[in-house]
Amino acid sequence: MRRAQNLVTRALNLQWVLGNADVAETSFFKINSQGTPLDDVEEMLLRNRTKAIAIAARAIFRSGSGHKYWARFSPRTQTTIERLAEKFGELLFDPEVQSPIKTLDLPLGGPVSPVDALALLIDFLAIASSKSATTRNIRTDPEDADGSGTVEVLQSSQTVAERISGNDSPSLGLHPAVYFYNDRGVYQRHLFLGVTRLITDKIRNNDDSWFRRFTKVRGKLEKYLIDNKTIINQIFANVNREARVLKVRDMMNALVTTLSATQSFGNAELFASIGFSGTILDIGPTTARGRFSRDTRSQVFIREALPLTPKCPYCHGLLFALRSISYDHKTPRSAGGESTAANAQLMHPYCNSLKGNQTP
Repeated sequence: MRRAQNLVTRALNLQWVLGNADVAETSFFKINSQGTPLDDVEEMLLRNRTKAIAIAARAIFRSGSGHKYWARFSPRTQTTIERLAEKFGELLFDPEVQSPIKTLDLPLGGPVSPVDALALLIDFLAIASSKSATTRNIRTDPEDADGSGTVEVLQSSQTVAERISGNDSPSLGLHPAVYFYNDRGVYQRHLFLGVTRLITDKIRNNDDSWFRRFTKVRGKLEKYLIDNKTIINQIFANVNREARVLKVRDMMNALVTTLSATQSFGNAELFASIGFSGTILDIGPTTARGRFSRDTRSQVFIREALPLTPKCPYCHGLLFALRSISYDHKTPRSAGGESTAANAQLMHPYCNSLKGNQTP
């Protein structure tokens, strides 16, 4: 009885809107921006909630708050979307980042805060699912009426993600501490998205030779990235946000090309080749007193831990054992090699496939 009385007596704040659903939606955003404004990423997702990229991003991050944008699709399509999305979530955001960093088992996608993770997912899916050299735009994408577009986004993006990491044979097993974090252990989303853009371009163009060339110079390339993290961080800090991803792509591509042709080169020449000019200075650490900061403690851990990380005997790049590892027979089975610990070695999955002796 009391609930019934409350329904009658409680005042409800309603607004009557003249017009169609589009007018009502515009009114909704206007009202919600007058108090505590919606976050830009959340507003983008709401405005584009019927688009494939928005649905896929929310599905991957479905452990966060928010409506299931894919609930209107058929049960079979919902199951497919959630199965693909779950794999993405584990690959990109497990385990969570600690501060200060005390392990090199770092997530490929950085921190799991809703805004950062969703923003990264939108950009990643827009790049990795693009069928042309131009990145998709969530705002101009058509609506996904039956979920087929969302499934396609997840499947095509999965191909790129499985090149970056994972245990399947195409996986390069890129170590996040080398490629996606700076020297202080801070995640750099433009590095991740730049590498994503480069790999997407090579897959779309069927450029298998590039992955082979990358593998041949990988050990030298990773040494360069580790030794020059401070300089690379300074260079891209002076580039506007939209251009960073393309510049990272160009830098990585230039490194593979340069290292394939020569053993040594200068930083100035490398960065000039991708459009940077001016003097490059390696600014040393500033003087600090008191206790070590979290960034400093993370920096020291990464500095000490990276040299102890196992390397692939085929390409001499660092192994990311948490996410991407393959077991290889030193003496191939075809030559009588036994499946014993003495005859086993750890490799990147892609390197093992190149060696021609992939084992289960």
